[in-house]
Amino acid sequence: MGVKDESSNKTNGVGKSLSIEFLHFALLSNLSKSRVSLIPSDIFPPDTEVCLDFEVDGKNYTLRRSPNNSDEPKLICNGKQTTFSSIADASAYLRKRLFSHSEMQAPSFRAMLGPLMRDERSEFKSIVGCYDTSLRIPDNYTPHLFLFGLDVEVYSSIRAAITEIDELTKDIRKIKDNVKLLRQKDISDARSDLNELESEVEEIERSIDALENVSGYEFVKDDLIRLETNLDELRRKKSLLSQKLARTKIIAEAEKIDAQEIGEFFEQINERLGDLIKKDLEQVYAFKAKIDEFQNQLIHERRNVISEEITNLTREINVIDRQYTEKLKILDQQGNLKSLKQTYAAFKEKADEASQLKAFISRFEDLETQKQKARTRKEADLLQFQSDIQACKETLASFEHSILDIHEYIQGNKKASFEIKPTSKKQVVEIVMRIDDDGSHSVEREKVFIYDIALLLNEHTASRHPGVLVHDNIFDVDQDTLIRSIKFLFEKAEFAKQQQYILTLNSDRLESDIRALIMPAVRAEYTKQKRFLKAHYQEERK
Repeated sequence: MGVKDESSNKTNGVGKSLSIEFLHFALLSNLSKSRVSLIPSDIFPPDTEVCLDFEVDGKNYTLRRSPNNSDEPKLICNGKQTTFSSIADASAYLRKRLFSHSEMQAPSFRAMLGPLMRDERSEFKSIVGCYDTSLRIPDNYTPHLFLFGLDVEVYSSIRAAITEIDELTKDIRKIKDNVKLLRQKDISDARSDLNELESEVEEIERSIDALENVSGYEFVKDDLIRLETNLDELRRKKSLLSQKLARTKIIAEAEKIDAQEIGEFFEQINERLGDLIKKDLEQVYAFKAKIDEFQNQLIHERRNVISEEITNLTREINVIDRQYTEKLKILDQQGNLKSLKQTYAAFKEKADEASQLKAFISRFEDLETQKQKARTRKEADLLQFQSDIQACKETLASFEHSILDIHEYIQGNKKASFEIKPTSKKQVVEIVMRIDDDGSHSVEREKVFIYDIALLLNEHTASRHPGVLVHDNIFDVDQDTLIRSIKFLFEKAEFAKQQQYILTLNSDRLESDIRALIMPAVRAEYTKQKRFLKAHYQEERK
């Protein structure tokens, strides 16, 4: 309880929620996501052990865990201490102890604690969503279904099938995209392409087989391929040189302009400029003629060199071509063989493409088969799950009756309902609970309170319930709902001896008669001067 003191009328920030955070930490929550990791070391030294005493099946246990060794918690039972090498090992051990009498598969230890230990960061928005809303943790229905006696294995199998179907669908989409890229066709049309490709590969292979059976084939094969390669290279060089030759043109002789005529024209304009203009033009023409003559000489020499290279290449090509023709005569293919190298290249290209397309189609068919099997398994499990829900009809009816009783006491009516039903959505199941005027912030909080208390108190769900429930600051509701809820806890709720309900509350919301009613149940009071950690500090930033 948060209480006022002489120094302040404030009841927030005194350590109520932090005390719940320490419960979570002791019960193996993730340190990196815990407020415990944000406490300055001078306030809470990292080697300090947080110790939690609890009882399971009449045996007393103590869990010890420090921030320094958070992954190696210690468990003490009957004076014997066990140090675990990991959180996973400790969780598995506690799960086994907690559900030792259960014939059904139980949730993991931390998953079970999710809806049993709700802190205020969950905002109590949903009966299923019980974690810090900023973490965006997916809803886990496993602990809820377990408490109602529904087969968790079937639910998990359905979820696994849905995940498998999603992954297979992604892989199938990738195969389709690859085939589209390879053949520019849908995979359904590519099947006919595969038949055509395989036919072409067989035809080329037959041609190669025919060649290999010709006498002297092995003797001339390497020579033919070498000659083809040389011919290709020489023809490429000749083509490049021919292009260069075409670009080297002789500069044509410049058109003559009669200097005498220009001089006479300017003489008519100005008698003094006529001779001067005439002489200057003659000098310019003479200089340009020398330049053109020099350039033409260089170009001519370059053209001669290129022409000679082309002639030499032509001669070399003719020689190699004759050699190639003589080699082909040995194989006696009667003109059917255009190029041995091209034949092998075509065979390799077609064979590779056919092999790749065949692998894609084979993989596609395999994935489709797996997807269909997963769908079949999912549908069968959904039918089984639906049958399980029907088999739990008595439990669900009893639980709804508990909700109606609590709702009537707090809200004054029975305008509430509860059902569990399968759904085709990925969540597999829906837990639908309605109460009067639900939807608002405070009414949704009250819905969570009614649901959680009903799970703890109902005779059917209580048999599988670990027997502990924690609510941190759940009663951010209207005053009347707060008072009626507290009165229900003390006047109407029938808690068993082994059950425990822990909640945090501010005293300034309580009237004197209500405060007197709950005082026997108060285990700790925190004020601004008497905080949970007995010190004022600022949390560190990560």
